[in-house]
Amino acid sequence: MIRHVTASISTAFFSAYNAHDAAAAAALYSADGTHEDVAVGHVNRGRQAIQEGLAHFLSCFPDAHWDVLGSIDAASASVGWYVLTGTLQEDFGPIAARGQALQIRGVQVMCHEGGVIQSTSDYWDLATFQRQMADSDR
Repeated sequence: MIRHVTASISTAFFSAYNAHDAAAAAALYSADGTHEDVAVGHVNRGRQAIQEGLAHFLSCFPDAHWDVLGSIDAASASVGWYVLTGTLQEDFGPIAARGQALQIRGVQVMCHEGGVIQSTSDYWDLATFQRQMADSDR
């Protein structure tokens, strides 16, 4: 089922993220939509992979919240800039990060057609993430 959005794409997108509703977020995408995590070079392809990827992220950060600082919606693209806050619930590879609070700035770029997201690219501050992880390892 393709969900056609009547509110702005960026509002619907961040609302689903902040509701921690991976299924609702994935339903905003076309069947072959993509979500790219630019900072780490990973792409989820298709609604199922997008849903699973977000569900995994939310299990690592169960208190994740995207504070949307602003957004722009145009006919075929939307951009939302945010500050993500959350607390890691598990170690991050060899880094003892359980309980580490994070605050990371980012920008989500969404390409869409007819109210359906075709692709998203999430640009966030990897250097800040690494500094915060280094602080947790001390």
